Amino acid sequence: MMRAVLGGMAAFALALGGVTAAVAAEPETDTISGTVTREDDGTPVAGVMVTASGENGGWGYTVTDEVGAYTLPDLVADSYVVTFMPDGTDLKREYWENTFDYAQATPIVVDGGGAVSGIDASLAVGGGIQGVVTREDDDTPLENVSVQALDERNEIVGATQTDASGAYDLGGLPTGSYRVRFGAPDAETLSEFWESAYNWDTATPVSIVEGQTTAGMDAALATAGYITGTVTNGVGGEPVFTTVLAYDVAERFDLEFHFTDGDGAYRIGVPAGTYKVLFMSTGLAVEWWNDAPVWDSAVEITVAAGEEVDGIDAVLDKIATVNGTVTVASDKPADVSVRAWSEGVEVTNRVITSDTGAFSLDLQKGTYTLQATATFTDGTPPVTQYFDGVATAGEATPLTLAPGDIVEGIDFVLDPDEEPEPALTLSAGTVVAGKEITVSGTGFAPGAAIAFELHSDPIALGTLTADAGGVLRGSFRIPASAPAGAHTLVALSGTTVIASTPLTVTAAAGSGSNGSGSATTGGASGALASTGSDAPVFAATGALLLLFAGLTLVRRRRTQS
Repeated sequence: MMRAVLGGMAAFALALGGVTAAVAAEPETDTISGTVTREDDGTPVAGVMVTASGENGGWGYTVTDEVGAYTLPDLVADSYVVTFMPDGTDLKREYWENTFDYAQATPIVVDGGGAVSGIDASLAVGGGIQGVVTREDDDTPLENVSVQALDERNEIVGATQTDASGAYDLGGLPTGSYRVRFGAPDAETLSEFWESAYNWDTATPVSIVEGQTTAGMDAALATAGYITGTVTNGVGGEPVFTTVLAYDVAERFDLEFHFTDGDGAYRIGVPAGTYKVLFMSTGLAVEWWNDAPVWDSAVEITVAAGEEVDGIDAVLDKIATVNGTVTVASDKPADVSVRAWSEGVEVTNRVITSDTGAFSLDLQKGTYTLQATATFTDGTPPVTQYFDGVATAGEATPLTLAPGDIVEGIDFVLDPDEEPEPALTLSAGTVVAGKEITVSGTGFAPGAAIAFELHSDPIALGTLTADAGGVLRGSFRIPASAPAGAHTLVALSGTTVIASTPLTVTAAAGSGSNGSGSATTGGASGALASTGSDAPVFAATGALLLLFAGLTLVRRRRTQS
């Protein structure tokens, strides 16, 4: 028998009847061992999970025996961080050597040189929380609910499960602030945070002090409702792998996401409430249900506890593309952007960074108003133009797109030396009497207080103040007593009408106050300030998807939905 080295790995060459076979040997491995005890009295701690996480992917785990001893076997050459997790006790987790911070852990290097011993831990008592978890609908206790304490980085610091009576006792928490999550044990109930929150950001933090236990951390898990459907491609009708996101209209349940399966189907569990659903798939146009390009026109879906709302389907089309150029007729430095609006709602925008002023917008099928704006860094008032070369949205040439359209030549010329004409834009062309309408305006005198009225029979609505760039924005409530029909919203400087735009008022569903309110960007009294649509933005969605990718990291344990 002759020993050889193949590709850096030990192997044996066996000559059998003139035929040589190579047999790879197992890589050499090492062990890490030690003992785990309590810091307060030095007694051994059995059942502690001990893990070794290698910098280059090495991994090992074991549990301590009845005398607190452990051995991590079969470790390949690597640099390891050893973690001690006494879950189910009153002791704190820690990393070797005597730290709770992963970044401060002392790595242990094994390199085939033999066993590493003496990697001991003396675990300190932490703080704790106790409570009972039940079903919201009938108060019956829930067994096997996962209870997790999450720190300020949304990382699991301690975890346990409820017993047959629904009770839990989670100890070993370092002094600090935590969100407590209750993981549903079955598909009929929903996971939640204390108290009755459905995402980490809105959960109520709990302050924990080492050596003390906070009782009464109870939870009543709601019965799930479900939104289900399928997503297909507009060309051919094949299933499409899609991210489906459900947004709670009342903002109690911030966001739930799911992915379609191989048949294009999805099923999302949500609390009873009203939702709007968004569909996103690579290479296809983003769409809200039902076939809407923006939040405002999306159809609401109401779900009751235990109800399955089926048929929330989507057919995703090819993206339509609009290309053009924005020319600024000035040497003054400026930030230039292009926006697309649908039914008075901004759908997307692009900041132009190219020297040529070229831009490209990806849009869903539909009809859009295009707007370009140059904001000058020297304080010169901004310049806005709508396609095709007009000052107001009402005069703009609409652009109607079909799936896959590529439209060229959507160009703008912005000249800061031209005297801007005051112009108004509404968040929608129709408003229900008694509801609010958002008004935006450009081209007004900087700092001017502009009064607004609803004509023909004048109804005073309030005042907006233009900022230093001549821009104003705010919301007015249309009185419930306003007659249904076609009206004109007018802006007045003194008693002179300087801008106007049509507005249709529809009848109120019931009686309401006939008073008026006002909103200003300049802080006038009686204002109800508004920043526009409360719809979720796509940037937030992009950030969320990056977070999903981050969940694959193995060095930190994070909560799982």
